[in-house]
Amino acid sequence: MCATKSVIKASLYLSLFIVSSCARYVDTVRSYSNGYAKNDFFQFYPDSNVFRYKSNVVLTKDTERIYPKFFEVRLPKKIRFYEFIGSTDFSFYYDKGQTVFIKVNLEKSKISRDTVYNPTRDQLGELIESTAQTGNGKYNLNAIPFNEHRKHLVMQRGNATTLLYNIEDKNFDLFYGYISKFRFINIHGVD
Repeated sequence: MCATKSVIKASLYLSLFIVSSCARYVDTVRSYSNGYAKNDFFQFYPDSNVFRYKSNVVLTKDTERIYPKFFEVRLPKKIRFYEFIGSTDFSFYYDKGQTVFIKVNLEKSKISRDTVYNPTRDQLGELIESTAQTGNGKYNLNAIPFNEHRKHLVMQRGNATTLLYNIEDKNFDLFYGYISKFRFINIHGVD
């Protein structure tokens, strides 16, 4: 009888731990005296996050050297997971399949003019299939089903394409307001 109570008690504690650890976000800011926390790529503020990508890793293609492009973007709070592959593909995952995906073209090419549009379902599928490199874990842009009742947007800013995918109506203005301030930076200031 005593052993059964111990097993039940241990199971209850384990269940509570699992539930509480699943509800965490990677960008939680607790009480910091300066109002923010940071790591190598993020500054976490109480109301938003700033992702700043700078890398000294130079890619090579045969004998050609390809240098990463540095950029900065503000993102909403409550990031569940993020990943970046190489210096080109950056994914930020939120609750309920809401995703921000940024693709940076490192190749020397004609810079596209700035564009913002609402893609069709077919355009979204093609964009995700042809350009998005993501991992194969729980958070994977290719595996998140399209939701026709949500908002989707593609923003082209120079050599960067940003996709807002499956954004809830109530969150769209916040997401769009932040990503519309995307900017490339250099080590000496703003490009």
